[in-house]
Amino acid sequence: MALTQKVIQNITIPAKYPDKYGLSLRVSPGGAKAWIVRYTLNGKRRDDGLGKFPEVSLEDARARAMEIKLLSRKGIDPRDVKAQKALADQPVITFLDDANAYIERHRKEWSQTHTHQWEASLRDHVFDLIGSKPVADIDTKQVTKVLDVIWRELPETARRVRNRIERVLEYSTAMGHRTGENPARWQGHLRNIMPNVLPAPVPLEAMDYVLLPDFMLKLDAEDSRAARCLQFLILTGCRTAEAIGARWDEIDFEHAVWSIPAERMKGKELHQVPLSDAALAVIKEVGTRGKSDFIFSNRDHSKSLAPNALRRLMKTMNQDCTVHGFRSTFRTWLQEKTDFSHDLCEICLAHVVGNATSRTYTRSNQLEKRKPMMEKWGRFAIGKTVAPRPVQPKPSARTPLAKASLRVGA
Repeated sequence: MALTQKVIQNITIPAKYPDKYGLSLRVSPGGAKAWIVRYTLNGKRRDDGLGKFPEVSLEDARARAMEIKLLSRKGIDPRDVKAQKALADQPVITFLDDANAYIERHRKEWSQTHTHQWEASLRDHVFDLIGSKPVADIDTKQVTKVLDVIWRELPETARRVRNRIERVLEYSTAMGHRTGENPARWQGHLRNIMPNVLPAPVPLEAMDYVLLPDFMLKLDAEDSRAARCLQFLILTGCRTAEAIGARWDEIDFEHAVWSIPAERMKGKELHQVPLSDAALAVIKEVGTRGKSDFIFSNRDHSKSLAPNALRRLMKTMNQDCTVHGFRSTFRTWLQEKTDFSHDLCEICLAHVVGNATSRTYTRSNQLEKRKPMMEKWGRFAIGKTVAPRPVQPKPSARTPLAKASLRVGA
């Protein structure tokens, strides 16, 4: 028996009251009344809610139930139609909008360098092609259009760009800005489309440690804050972002230790670096103490050096190796010229040592054992800056490594 508006208003007993077109009124023990429609799609029975009575009238509920019945008979999922309609009613959100929103949400937990890499790769390779497209409309064809341009020429960049597009689209789906499968996913999708040309990752170009003292001598003659920062990076074996972001309050001058907080480390764990005489000489004479929170600040001392400052310096000095490669230089020297243990060498580079179980029981960072290692590395690195023979011009007194090496050679 079909329901009427008057009957519905007078119902008080909790139960499910059928109408037509698969529509029913469900009355809860508390007296709340809600519409339910039952339909069959691909042989499976489904129940969908249509809202509460009286907010949704009997007439509106019947009209919606009839629409759902007709769609299901045609094999169309009413839920997909509902989701598409909801998307159509929203303001148009572009891929650019969601990419920027995703970066902003993660900016605090990412390093400055990682954030810059995200922004640069999307700006240079993605936004011009699909940035203005509604994120709900991004499909496989548009993703492959982006990747085809760089897939063979810049394979490592292409791999990162694909991954970043995928993560932005995952964010878009989670925020309700799009529905369906992620067209940038690799497994079971793009892996079957894109040619298999991505090579295995290769180590970054590193300087032979034999050449390092001569390079440090040239670097010592460079009168710039970026040069001092690069010296410090080499002498401490740290990463670019860690050196550029170094702050004065992280330095313990009494014990000659630099404590890098977990949020600035790649592994998100506190890392302590014993500072050699050479490393201390660099930061004591960099000239920013009391002027900036950052040891290697920019020109007006308002923030740190730009993320690419060291890379620009290497280019100016006509060096083909990378800044990050100096970590490899340090590690190779440790392996070939010293007898320090493998684990101690790895700890110096802030690498994970041992399995999860062994790390649970070994909590020491072996700081005292690492001090002679860093001092020996510092003495090797600045060996060429020791006061030269009288027939050669003396090193400039203004450069910190020249002063440190004079103390070493004394």
